[in-house]
Parts: sequence; C-alpha cells; structure tokens
Amino acid sequence: MAAAARTATGAPAGSQRGRTLRVVSAQFVAAVTRAGEVPAGPPEVAFVGRSNVGKSSLINALCNQTALARTSKTPGRTQAVVLFDAQLSSGQALRLVDLPGFGHAAVSKTMLAAFSEMIQFYLLAAEGLKLVVILQDCRRDRDDDAIGFAGWLRDNRVPYEVVATKADAVPATRRGAVCQRLQAEFRLKRLPLAVSARDRAGVDELLVRVRNAAFPKP
Repeated sequence: MAAAARTATGAPAGSQRGRTLRVVSAQFVAAVTRAGEVPAGPPEVAFVGRSNVGKSSLINALCNQTALARTSKTPGRTQAVVLFDAQLSSGQALRLVDLPGFGHAAVSKTMLAAFSEMIQFYLLAAEGLKLVVILQDCRRDRDDDAIGFAGWLRDNRVPYEVVATKADAVPATRRGAVCQRLQAEFRLKRLPLAVSARDRAGVDELLVRVRNAAFPKP
C-alpha cells in the first residue's frame, strides 16, 4: 500500500485526525460596496490579486463547486466585496471573501481607484478578518503592485499569505523556484503554496492553512 501524502512537517497532507478537511457546503451571502454593509458571520479569509489571477476559480475549487463564485475573462468583473459562507467537515464555519481585482491595464484608472478604496475599507473595518491571501500567477514576473499591497498589510498589521495560482501552466521543475522567488519578494516566513484550480494541486493544503488561520490553536 502506498504511503499517504505528507507535508513538510511529516503530518498527513490536508488531514484533521486522519481525515481530509473539506468544505461540505457553501453559499453566497452578499456583495457589498460600502463600510458597514458586511453582515456578521464566521471568521473571514479574504482573497485578492490582479484581475484574471484565478480568484473565483480557486474559491470554487476550495468549496468543491463549479459556479459558486462567478468567473469571467473580463477584467474588473468583480466590482464588490463578495462573501461566501462555507461549512467545513471539521464542524467549523468559515467565510471566504472575494475582493475586487487590481492592477489590470484594461480597467480604467477611475475603476481601479474605486476598487482600491473598496478593498481598503473592508480590510480596515472587518472585525472578523483573520487572513488575506494574495494570489500571484505562477507565469508572471515580479508584481510591484502586489508587493506594495503586502507592505501596506504589514504596516496595518493585517496577516497575509501568498499563493501561486495556475501551477498547472508551469512545469513542475520550475514551481519550486517560483515559490522561492515569491517568498523573498513578499518577505514571507514560509514558502508559499503553488496551487491549481484545474487539477486541484495544493488546494487541500491551502484549505488547511486557511482553516488554521481562522481558528488558531490556543
């Protein structure tokens, strides 16, 4: 019998007491555009990145659904802070937040400014926010906008992680180098995950990281 996949720490990947953590149900809650409109709910983990980085596809993969979060090839389609509540197989409830994309050349400067203001109000006002996941396309080079955003998060003491998306589009032999570069650029304490919504590489481990951030052990 083949040995179970294990993480760098030696624990079974994506496990909780020997069982794979998963989302058993998820639903759309609200799309908000102003401070004070976010309804009370479970601990929140927000996802942010450039338009077309794969935010909605990754949220769908995490929730084991195909159409929960709206996906589009049109830049700037997410024009609100979109909230989804997920029930985990561990019995815990978690809120996933899809933030508007930023930094896309096809989006007007006026719209980008509105997106920036919307993201900022949410990040500074959200009482239940536990983690921001900054998504970076594995195929892209250094992203100064995202690096600057990470610096803003550090200055405001908002915890964040970086995830390299669309890993299936990069040869496996290059993924380690991509993650090492991102770790240095974003000043991360640990190596970021490389994930693929298409083949689910890294998705289960990301869900564990998200759950652990939302529900830290005492």
